Amino acid sequence: MAKLVDSWKLKTWYSIVAPKFFKEVELSKTPTTDESHLKNRIIILPLKEITKDISHSFINVKLRVEEIKGSKAFTKFIGHSISSDYLSTLVRRGRDALRVVVDAKSKDGVEFTVKVIIVTSVKGSGRQKTGIRNKAISLLKERIPKEDFNTFISNVFNGSVSNDLSSSLKKILPIKRVDVYKTSLKEVFDVESVEEAKSMDLNSSEEKTRPKEEETIPV
Repeated sequence: MAKLVDSWKLKTWYSIVAPKFFKEVELSKTPTTDESHLKNRIIILPLKEITKDISHSFINVKLRVEEIKGSKAFTKFIGHSISSDYLSTLVRRGRDALRVVVDAKSKDGVEFTVKVIIVTSVKGSGRQKTGIRNKAISLLKERIPKEDFNTFISNVFNGSVSNDLSSSLKKILPIKRVDVYKTSLKEVFDVESVEEAKSMDLNSSEEKTRPKEEETIPV
């Protein structure tokens, strides 16, 4: 009679590691029988799980496993987004919520898209709103090529980008808040589907389809 083999005993555990500008902290562990199944896996988690900053609770970051060394899976930042629930709280009667989208390339040649929401303190005229949008786009297109991608993203999360935009835009109309609510790296993969996992520690009883998978890590 053939001896049954516990498939879990055949799996190797890997530590999922955050990108360098997040100080390469360990995010979680995940098992797999073949490390190639882990390569290019996409992971989504709240930024506060990395920074331990409660103010980052409404921000989700998107990481992709880029390199595996030994038992560590190193990730690359490929985007972030602010929750729609949080964005809805910014808009009140008597204010304008203006959105701009900019396709840009960083100093180190990384192409990505930036989406910004600008909330005014008072209603503005059509000319003022057009002026704010044009000014925001101009400032971003001027700034991004001067900074490396990781530097720009770090400045998004520490509030520098929003504060600098607000300081300039308030000369046109009083500004309540400016947020970079989404960034997305331009990447191309020959995949047709993205799978979503549910567990915080990325565990799963089944191997996922490669080369790209998406895992949402709840708070």
